Amino acid sequence: MTACMRRMVAGTLAATLAWTPVSLLADGRFAKANLVVPKDDGKAQELEGALVSDSRAKQLRFETGGRATVEIPYDRVKGLLYERAAKPRYGMGLLLAWPLLFTKSKKHFVTVQYTDASGAGKFEIIRLDKGNVTMALATLEADMGIKVERSEEK
Repeated sequence: MTACMRRMVAGTLAATLAWTPVSLLADGRFAKANLVVPKDDGKAQELEGALVSDSRAKQLRFETGGRATVEIPYDRVKGLLYERAAKPRYGMGLLLAWPLLFTKSKKHFVTVQYTDASGAGKFEIIRLDKGNVTMALATLEADMGIKVERSEEK
């Protein structure tokens, strides 16, 4: 392949990806997600699984072990909130290496506010992996047509 042909193929691929809607690029399944479940003692437990935005069935699901733990129809979703929480790494800095004292660990949370079948307001909190958070937020906005509110700690 000549250099000119490579440039043409690369340009065509870049143009195709630039004009392709986000919902077509992502399959709507985001692994490495954790559902935050409150416990009676006030602490929270995290269930590992996958966040699935199913545009065909028009529902948002959280799946663990191949089965749906939470299913929310798109038309019941009232709001989406993204929060990034940062926490200093004091322990690692003191135990491993002092430069870690100046870094922060970041966690990414999406809160889905919705109404159940009886009309009562509910919410689910999902922690996303740093590698898929931007694509997940873009897919949720595109599939549901709801703007994600963003709240980020510094």
